[in-house]
Amino acid sequence: MKNQVNNEINNEINNEINNELREVLNIFQQGYIERDLNKVDSFMERLFDKGENVIVIGTSCGELCLGYEEVKDLFLGDWEYWGDLRIKNDETTIVPLGNTALIHTTGTIKYSFNSKSDTYTRYLGYVKDYFDGVSSNSKKANKVKITEINWTLCHLLNQRNSLERDYFWDLSITFLLVKKDARWIIRQMQFSLPVVGHMPDVRIENSSDDDINNFNSETKKMQEYSINNTPAYNNEMIKLLQNFNNEYINTDKGVDIIASKYFSVSSPLIINTDKAVYTNQEEIKQLIENHRGCYDEMALDYENCLVNSNEDVAWIVTHGTMKKVISEENSFENTVNIIQDLFASDVDDKEKLFRIRRKIAGTFKENAKGEEYVWPFRFEAVVIKEKDKWVFKYLQFSLPFNWILEGKTDASEEVPPTWQVASLEEDIKSK
Repeated sequence: MKNQVNNEINNEINNEINNELREVLNIFQQGYIERDLNKVDSFMERLFDKGENVIVIGTSCGELCLGYEEVKDLFLGDWEYWGDLRIKNDETTIVPLGNTALIHTTGTIKYSFNSKSDTYTRYLGYVKDYFDGVSSNSKKANKVKITEINWTLCHLLNQRNSLERDYFWDLSITFLLVKKDARWIIRQMQFSLPVVGHMPDVRIENSSDDDINNFNSETKKMQEYSINNTPAYNNEMIKLLQNFNNEYINTDKGVDIIASKYFSVSSPLIINTDKAVYTNQEEIKQLIENHRGCYDEMALDYENCLVNSNEDVAWIVTHGTMKKVISEENSFENTVNIIQDLFASDVDDKEKLFRIRRKIAGTFKENAKGEEYVWPFRFEAVVIKEKDKWVFKYLQFSLPFNWILEGKTDASEEVPPTWQVASLEEDIKSK
């Protein structure tokens, strides 16, 4: 009887926490629906605390926002220039951890593309940048210039059926919150766009291009933050990441050992770059095997990691690089296999041709840069203690996403015209 009463009390408390956290999510969603720049201050005041360090990671390389004002500027930029964001409430996971909580949710960003003359003028301007003698693109080798231009134009010059098209792009958002003065405030956030069916946008080359500059600017910001902030558990988190970095893709270490050593056995939440979610030890072993097949080396920047904590829960943000050597022959073989798989897919023949051209253009673009591939990635984690050792309760690997192009990845889908009409009717009714 006593256990039953305790369970009922715990369930009531958990329901109350879930309701409070969903209200935070509702406030966030409403801000992105209204997109009223004049309301950004009240939006910030309801979700954040000026007295607390706040970290928000955006989708693009270099988009690491540290502090209240930088985060505010990110939201202003999103509301003015980004696509239409909608959260999928039925795909929201809430993880209460005492006075700390994690929310992970998925959603969509809606973007519109058109075939108007000013679109072609804008793209021609992008091409001209490769030959202006000033921009970083103009300093690239001719082979790289030509293949990048070809890759960009293969997304633009598609014979679509209508003048304007809308697409939904998959989106992942995580929130790390703490309870302060009887209300939940956001201490950390990450926006990420899954990478499905194409090579990562950002590849660090041995040249002074924008990508490596953005990556280095992130490193510098983390260094400055780390110097000015030495939170509890800082040294323990650095040691944890150092050991994880040395062992995670080391094939001398069994995947079962890595899974049990570094990941929670109780309902972990692990998210990969392609939006796949892993929630138990067996699935995590599959993820480790997958990463060991995809990457030869992992270099996690544990020395400059950003660490924060609340009571006995710590959370971490850092970045790093993954390296893979892919010969031109293997790259072409992989492309051929993907094209052959497309023949049996359930998309229409026109879309198959678009995807085949996209894959070939991407292969040429990447091969022009050499056989050594180095990709930056983001690393976000929540760490708790189980049996007196620190383990990852939540961990997300994500990749910077720089280009929104039509038909670029399989992680976006065109909005059917019938849905657009229905959506318009609903908007009219709501007004």
